[in-house]
Amino acid sequence: MGRPWPKKPSPESAKEPDGLHVWLLRYLEWLRVRQYSERTVLNREKAIGLFIEWSEARGLLRPMEVTKPILERYQRHLYYVRKADGRALSARGQVWRLGPVRAYFKWLTQQNVLLWNPASELKLPRTQRRLPKHVLSESEVEQRMFSGSETARCSRRCTRRGCAGRS
Repeated sequence: MGRPWPKKPSPESAKEPDGLHVWLLRYLEWLRVRQYSERTVLNREKAIGLFIEWSEARGLLRPMEVTKPILERYQRHLYYVRKADGRALSARGQVWRLGPVRAYFKWLTQQNVLLWNPASELKLPRTQRRLPKHVLSESEVEQRMFSGSETARCSRRCTRRGCAGRS
């Protein structure tokens, strides 16, 4: 299942009865009860854990202290973060970290921990739309379209949709 995430010391908010970390543990349990895959749960734990770590460095320990401007500041932080090789995080890497945070705050709002969702209007970075790695050439398309006899193609259509292909 891949390498496990390294264990870090317990965050400051774990000592607070209504701290970000305590609510994270409840959120992860909620995900497991609803049959989310263990990989999803681990990824969300890692992404939200990074946000909690960032928040605690700024003295934010409880969900009620997080506002939309703070989340926008975290988003800017992710834009400027550098990986070990010195490159910036890709847009997908930023979305990987922000998406679970948005879901976490949505859940906190649904649980009536927060009166409103500070992440509801957070705009995620635009990711590139990529074409498939292998696109058929024109000749390959024609070869696939016109392979086999006319009657074989007609009989394949007839078995799927009735006899629409016969005249």
